[in-house]
Amino acid sequence: MNEPQGRRVKRIDELQRDVPPARDLWPAISAAIEADRAAATAPPVRRRAAWMPAAGMAAAVALVTVGVFIGRAITPQTGVTVAQNPPVESPYQPVSLVDAKYQQQRNALFAEVQAKLATMPAIEREKVNASLATLQRSITEIEAALGRDPANALLQELLVSSCQEEMRALTAVRDSGSQEI
Repeated sequence: MNEPQGRRVKRIDELQRDVPPARDLWPAISAAIEADRAAATAPPVRRRAAWMPAAGMAAAVALVTVGVFIGRAITPQTGVTVAQNPPVESPYQPVSLVDAKYQQQRNALFAEVQAKLATMPAIEREKVNASLATLQRSITEIEAALGRDPANALLQELLVSSCQEEMRALTAVRDSGSQEI
């Protein structure tokens, strides 16, 4: 085997005693020590408490609650109740919390649908009647809930959406089978 240049060391006492380092490490060590001393003498940094965001959210909720109570206190209480319509021949009750123009259009469309239903087979007629009855029952329940809480925007939006869905269903029934091939 070829030996590398220089002699081979077999024992620790054969190592060279004075080997200078490849670079001087003391300036970096000294700078780190000085930085630690400066950090220890500097005034402490104030940190936000961990509960501050939660306190802010609680304050926001409290403000909204106070606003709702103030709003309810200054608005006049109206005795809005849902009128009970007398039973009619049809299983569908007219919508009572919507404007007269909508009611007129709905009634005209409903008359056309009744004529169309008379020409349908019994099974289809039952399915359509069940669907329309479900829509009408939903509208009636929403109106009842609005009678208890007339300022509820979600219920108002739900009523409008349900009335629109009823109109779409009535229009679809009226127009069914009238398409030319």
